Order: sequence, then C-alpha cells, then structure tokens
Amino acid sequence: MHARKISQIAESRRHLRRDSGALTYRRAKRKARKAGTKRERAFTRKRELFLVFMFLISQFYFLQSPLFEFSEVTVEGETKLSPTQIESSLGLADQATFWDVSRDTLEQNLLFMHRLESARVEFTFPGRVQVIVNERKPAYFGAFIGNTGDWYTVDADGVVLEPAKATVKHPRILLPYPMRPGASVRQSDLQVMRFFQDNLKGSLQEQVRAIKINTNGELAFRMRYGDNNIWVRLGRPEKLPYKLFLLQELMVKLEHEKSTVESIDLRYSAPVVKKNEPVAEEPPVEAEEA
Repeated sequence: MHARKISQIAESRRHLRRDSGALTYRRAKRKARKAGTKRERAFTRKRELFLVFMFLISQFYFLQSPLFEFSEVTVEGETKLSPTQIESSLGLADQATFWDVSRDTLEQNLLFMHRLESARVEFTFPGRVQVIVNERKPAYFGAFIGNTGDWYTVDADGVVLEPAKATVKHPRILLPYPMRPGASVRQSDLQVMRFFQDNLKGSLQEQVRAIKINTNGELAFRMRYGDNNIWVRLGRPEKLPYKLFLLQELMVKLEHEKSTVESIDLRYSAPVVKKNEPVAEEPPVEAEEA
C-alpha cells in the first residue's frame, strides 16, 4: 500500500527535475506526427478579425447594390391628384435605397398636401414604393361674406379644399373671413356647420339657401319662402334646437295665414315677424259740386 502511493507521487512529478537545487517545469514532449498526416494550422486572433472585417465590407457593398434602390412608385386610392403630384410630394431622392429613408418621413411629406386625409407608405422588394392615400371629401360649401361669388369646398374637419360651384348637395356657409385652399375654418364655426348639417331636415333643409356667421359670431340664414328669399336671424349660437323648432312651427302658421313675410327675428324670447302688408288703395275723391 505504501509502495503504491510512492509510485503515484513519482508519476505525478515526472515533469519536474531538480536543477541547481530548484524545481523547474519541463514541458511534455509532443507525440511524433505520423507520416502522411497533414499538419494542423491554428487560427490566430488576427486572422479571425481580418475575416470579420472582410465580411462586413462585403455586406456593405451588397446592401448598397442597385437591388435595394427604389425604381418604381405605385399609387392606390381614390384621389383627384395625379400620380406625378403624389410622387413629387413624396420627397424620394434619386437613387434612394431602403436604408436612406423611413416610411414615417415619407408619410409626413404626403400629408403636407391638404387634400389628403391619410397616407400610408409600404416598401416591397425589389425597389418598389407603394403609396395608399385617402382624399378628403367635401362636406360643405364656404365663401367669404364680402365675396359671395367665389365658393370653396370644405371637408368635415374644416379644411378648405378647392374652388367649386355651390350647389344644394352640401350646406352653404358664409364666413366673416377670406378663404383659400389649405386653410382651416375656425373650430367654433365648424361646430355651427356640423349642427346645421345634422339638424336641418325635411322641407326646412330644402328651403335654406345659405347660413351666415358674422364677425360677432351671430347666426342668420337665408331661406326660400313662397316666391321670395327671406332672412331668419338666430343671434348667438345658443338654444339652436329650440330656435329651429320654433321656426318650423312659425312657418306652418304663416303658410296657413298665407302671409307675405320679409324677415323673421328669433333673437328674442318672442319671435318678431316682419310682414309685407299690401298697401290699401285710397278711395277716389268725389268732385265737389259748385
């Protein structure tokens, strides 16, 4: 037992030798390479870094290749704008690639066109930009009080779109400030426009010709009554549902009386109706006897 332990200690120290009174380490000898076998080559750190560098360079030139350049722009959606106008507003530079632009930036560029309500941009390989747009739809006709000859279409969000001929298809609004394409209607005026669009129904909707908002914010509209047009003054935009109800009841009464009306004023608690009374003919003057 003791002899076996001594042999194990001697075996574990076979690489140690005593030289000048000090123990030194002696590297174990490599086994001789058999004839006909290839010499193994170890990869150094420098070689690994070189290969990584070359891989990155190759990827860079690959990603800059014409495969990733935009070569076609397609436009989808109902719009009066031409594909050329949309493509020019897209802001896509020549020889731009997938890595040069972002979809959010291109979409924001398109929304600078006031006639577009929404825009979505998608990239498809190879080199195609797909644009899907949604154009604003007219909901009103608007004009400046001082220039009722020039009318513009206005969408439901109050954005002025383009010059157009006013028809009975949409409510007509006279506003106290000039209008131009791309401008926006004031929010307070837009709320009034939406109210009349939602609440003018039936015969009253057909009779109203134009709604007027003056510089003080007071409302009036011109409506058809009989063979003439009359003004109906509503005053401040307060209690409008009640005023419209009162107007309908009043119109039924006036039509029953077959009265000729010049104007109706609903600004006060009691409505004021200005009528055109027929002028009574004076009786003929008899000649006095001499």
